[in-house]
Amino acid sequence: MTGSQAETKWLRMLEDAGEIDLIGFTVEALDGIAGRIEQMLYWTDARTPDYLVVDMGRWPFGHKSVLSVRMIEDLDTEKRSLRIGLSKRQIRTAPEFLPST
Repeated sequence: MTGSQAETKWLRMLEDAGEIDLIGFTVEALDGIAGRIEQMLYWTDARTPDYLVVDMGRWPFGHKSVLSVRMIEDLDTEKRSLRIGLSKRQIRTAPEFLPST
């Protein structure tokens, strides 16, 4: 599936599910569980998130990566999980979420 097809699928899933809260969803990477969604970030509008903050808790001092929702390949609302088309290492090396103080 190409990037634009995956993005279209994601947008359809969001439309079908209505305004869905992804906080707490398990993040499945290509090589296993990467963490959980801690926060959704909105940039373009308040209906659908543009970025997700993934808490990878196991890393020293906890690590929170910011990922575009375009990385989502599949969403399972019943299992409260989503699949990202990246490895755990790629997620860990994504930009880190540093909240403003």
